[in-house]
Amino acid sequence: MDYDLWLNKAKKKIENLSSERQFFLKELFQGTEWNELSRGEKLSFGKYFKNAVTDGTLSDVFYVGKADNNSAKYQKY
Repeated sequence: MDYDLWLNKAKKKIENLSSERQFFLKELFQGTEWNELSRGEKLSFGKYFKNAVTDGTLSDVFYVGKADNNSAKYQKY
């Protein structure tokens, strides 16, 4: 899995979100595209994405916290 490619796809989707919109990572991808990933790939990319948010690589997004389903929730500035 090419994490940088997936991160770039996510960035493009985030650009189209309205400001202050909360979202889950999987919402940034087409259903089949996300669902084709293995559980391990989803978890690994989720960590990669969260690190990009917390280290400022994705400066227009911040980590909100965990949702009831234990998925990470983010918000666009």
